[in-house]
Amino acid sequence: MGFVFRNIPNLLTLLRMAAVPVFASQMMKENLMGAMVVFLAAEITDVLDGIIARHYNIITLFGKVADPLADKLMQLTALFMFAESNRIPGVIPWLVLAKDLFLLISGLYIINTKEKVDVSSKWFGKLASVLIFAAIMLVFFEAPRAITDVIFWVCAGMALFAALMYIRNYFNQVKNNA
Repeated sequence: MGFVFRNIPNLLTLLRMAAVPVFASQMMKENLMGAMVVFLAAEITDVLDGIIARHYNIITLFGKVADPLADKLMQLTALFMFAESNRIPGVIPWLVLAKDLFLLISGLYIINTKEKVDVSSKWFGKLASVLIFAAIMLVFFEAPRAITDVIFWVCAGMALFAALMYIRNYFNQVKNNA
């Protein structure tokens, strides 16, 4: 595990993972300002670790796995905490979790079949993630529930669209590799 600590992007990813329980603690204390600061810090470190990893070409297998996991843990924690406090529709975190589990299981299947398929993040997945981030920030800023509900349903639709696009890309790559 020592290799993980040899580069800043992996350290930032580990820091983001460690921030999840801190974020949850602030939410449970109903300290929205504290939770928002932790959430924003996590999102900023996500951007920074990606920039640093690409710029200095220090992309690692750990980073490829842990970075999206850290992102999902923070976003899902925020979504479940907001649903629990009735700030967003209760089904939203479950829909996002279902999509993420589907992609995880699909990715494990692809790895197990040893097919040469690119399963890296695409623009539509990143767009869905950015929309969820924006919607979460609107909840922090206490935007009217009618507005945030619509935005979260759009996010759920984007998450479904992203999953469908990943499926389509998978089958196109398999067909082209055959």
